[in-house]
Amino acid sequence: MDKDNEIKKENLKNDQKNTVKKPKRKRVQVDSEYQWESLHHKSIRMNERNVNQNLHGEHEKSHKKLRLTEHKMMVKFAIGSIIFFVFLLFCIFLGKRIRSGINETQEVSESSSTAADENTPTGDESEEETTASKYLIEENVAPPNDIENLDIIGGNGELIGFSFPDQQCEKWMLMEKQIDKVLHASGYNADFKYAVEQPLEEGPSVEGFHKDKLVKKQIEDIEELVKEGAGIIFVAPGDVSSEALAAELTQVKNSGIYVVAIDHVPMRTDGVNFLFGCDDYHVGETMGNYIVDALDLKHATAEEPKTAEIFTGDMSDETLYFRFPGLMEALFPYIDSGALVIPSGQIELEQVSTLDNSESEAYERMKELLAEVYTSGNLDAVICIDDVLAGGVSRAMAEAVMDGTYGGTMPVITGDGSSEEALDRILQGKQSMSVFYDPAQYAFSITELVDDIYHGTEMEITDAEMYQNGAIVVPAIELFPLVVTAENYEDMIVDTGYLHAKALLD
Repeated sequence: MDKDNEIKKENLKNDQKNTVKKPKRKRVQVDSEYQWESLHHKSIRMNERNVNQNLHGEHEKSHKKLRLTEHKMMVKFAIGSIIFFVFLLFCIFLGKRIRSGINETQEVSESSSTAADENTPTGDESEEETTASKYLIEENVAPPNDIENLDIIGGNGELIGFSFPDQQCEKWMLMEKQIDKVLHASGYNADFKYAVEQPLEEGPSVEGFHKDKLVKKQIEDIEELVKEGAGIIFVAPGDVSSEALAAELTQVKNSGIYVVAIDHVPMRTDGVNFLFGCDDYHVGETMGNYIVDALDLKHATAEEPKTAEIFTGDMSDETLYFRFPGLMEALFPYIDSGALVIPSGQIELEQVSTLDNSESEAYERMKELLAEVYTSGNLDAVICIDDVLAGGVSRAMAEAVMDGTYGGTMPVITGDGSSEEALDRILQGKQSMSVFYDPAQYAFSITELVDDIYHGTEMEITDAEMYQNGAIVVPAIELFPLVVTAENYEDMIVDTGYLHAKALLD
């Protein structure tokens, strides 16, 4: 048995010796198209077993890259289209502004060139002074208009309502005549209502008319205009702080009727679509800028300052919350530098307000200031927020000059409203200026606004941030306040036909 095992082992060894070794497996050579670059740009060879798999993956990457490129091109095309569309709208808007500007520029070119010749600066005057004088010329001349130049489509008999506070203010009655004429010529109808209906020479003054009664009547007028079918109602609020009027305006606006406030912002209501006209902030700013130029504050110093006092209306009149900041915004740089001094120290709104906006109260306060503060010093300016106050101040100053209790020069006195009495004082040298609300300017601009609303054309919103009334920010479509002085009285009051229009009221 042992012998047999040894024979088998010997045979097995011989078999292993005679076995031929198999050659090593050769690596498959891969064509160059199957060579891929790694993230580090090193060549990587792949065998036939996974070449197709990697080709498929790489093709997928190529497709994804192509799709991403296509998406980027589409996004770029969309952005480019939007930019082009916005640019086109801007060009249309700019063309409209230029077209309207050309009409105005052509009509005032002769008067502007004459004024420019008369006011050509000498070599000693600075570029800043030249710019300021140009600003005054442009801002203080009412732009002439005519119906043919209106940028409108025209109406088809639509009713436009107007709610004015009173017939005792010539401003509203003159506006009625101009607005009615221009709206009718443009295809629209107009209805005007007044909360205080007494003729100018009869009945109590508006100051003596209880505000609650005025507001109640104005609300009734607005409701009647709604019943008559007015699609747009312009409201000159008799009391901007009235909660009852605020609620009424909200109800009217929510019914689908456009509500446009004229000149003053009704407070704490969302019932106003737009503020239109010479807004209170810019009226105050205009008075401040006039003082800056009239007193030449740019050249005044703390060593040789100018002096002024301020008179505003009653604290209950919330229009002051826009008008007073506009005034002080223009004056504060000179007050801070010491170039303008308020000798009485009365500069806060609570200190300069006048009870009931009364002429007699303004007269008494001015007399006290003259007796207590200006016994020896000179008063350069008295800034009155309206013509009523200017009347009282002017009377006190004239008396003090006549009786010798005031030895200084007659100060610059401002006003607002261009009332008949104020215009007389301006011609007599007892008042320096008054803010002027040109009825024709209002009529043409209101007609263009009405046409824009009815035809859905673009409106020129001049301020969409300032007029926060406690409920919403009211978008403003502003007119520039105009200034009447003795120097431009002929151009502003006579040549524009304002005096003729006033004569028709008498």
